[in-house]
Order: sequence, then C-alpha cells, then structure tokens
Amino acid sequence: DKLKAPKAGSKSFQELFNNLRADDRLPLFDAPGVGNLEATVKESADIVLSYFDQWQINTNNLEKTIEDLFDFSVYLYGATHKPDQIDFDFFLLHLLTSMHAIRMIYAHLNEQQLPENILWQFFYIANMIYICQCRPKIDKGLIDNYKIDAGVKNWDYVIEKTVNTELAEDAHLVKVIRTLRDAEIAYGPKDGLYLKTAVKTVDNANIENIWIGGPVNPRQLNILKRQ
Repeated sequence: DKLKAPKAGSKSFQELFNNLRADDRLPLFDAPGVGNLEATVKESADIVLSYFDQWQINTNNLEKTIEDLFDFSVYLYGATHKPDQIDFDFFLLHLLTSMHAIRMIYAHLNEQQLPENILWQFFYIANMIYICQCRPKIDKGLIDNYKIDAGVKNWDYVIEKTVNTELAEDAHLVKVIRTLRDAEIAYGPKDGLYLKTAVKTVDNANIENIWIGGPVNPRQLNILKRQ
C-alpha cells in the first residue's frame, strides 16, 4: 500500500531482472520452492524496493504498461528453462495468469490509483517469486527462435490438443493456453510470441509431471545455484 510510482526510473522490466539475477546481495538457495519465500521477503525487501525505484514506467499509459508486463511474464514462463530441457515452473506460470487477470479487470477500474497499486504489487511479488525460484536465466531466444510450422501447429492444433487429450485434466495448463490465446486476440501475433509459447507448452507437457519448481523435483529451470 505504501508503494508509489518510481520518480526517476530508467530501466525496463527485462533490464531490472537481468540485474536482479546478477545481484550477489540476494539470497541463493539450494533449490527452488515456496519454502524459500519467507526468507526471500525477509532478506530481499529493501533490495527489491531499490529495483522498483529504477523501473521506467509511463503512468499516463497503463494499458501499454500492462501489455509490456504481460509479455515479460510470457518470457518468464516459457523462456527460463535449460536450452536442452523444456520445463515450466508452477510459480512462474501464476505470474502469467495473474497478468491475464490484471488485463481483464483493468477495463472495469475507474480510479487511476487502484490499477497503479495493483501493478506496483505485481512488480513486488514477481521479484520475490523470481528470487524464491533461484533466479532462472531469461533467454528470449528460447521462444523467439522456437520453430513451428504455423500452417500445421496453429491455434486449432493447440486447442484440440488442450481440450481433447489428457492435458485437459490439468486446469493450470488449460488456463495458460486460454491466457495466451486471449493475449493474441488483444495484442496481435507479435511474431508468434503467444502461439509459439502455447505450442511449446502442449508439445512438451508431461501429464504425469507437468510443472516443476519444488525443492524435490530433479528437473529444474536454468537457475542459479550455490557453489
């Protein structure tokens, strides 16, 4: 509630997260997991707030800010795995679906201050979850350069595989696909950003163990680890 818009920010979300990943003042855990959250908040709050003050944001165009944050959350979800092992983090996926929710409710908010506060809180929790999950490397090329035959693997393909296979049993996966499809309707194809991420999801999801991000899962994103 006490967060206010950064007054002299000069860095994008991507720049801030790149710096966050390299910041050796932050805690580094043995493995990712929600159990790290309490320690993350205790040890990182002041540092995260210092990053918040560096955030370049146009409060006169919150719709564009929401769009930019949404796209960044797509990369957090779909471009943080190891180059040779495609995986998706359970907690990072919720940043994506949270931005979908923010996008949907924004049109119904009449007071300027309320959506601003929501975005400030999103920034804070996104930073905390990123630290909690061991700050995986964000490599946009893992989505941008992901090869699909759009004539075959289009939205019809994605939706068919989502609702008419065993993938439909996982509500989180269905929500991710709906979120990505709605984003393309709202924002356009963006060189396949949303479609590529959706295809990557349905083509690489293992229904027995779709999501990673817990401390005991042997599969992990491209995370930082204690030496």
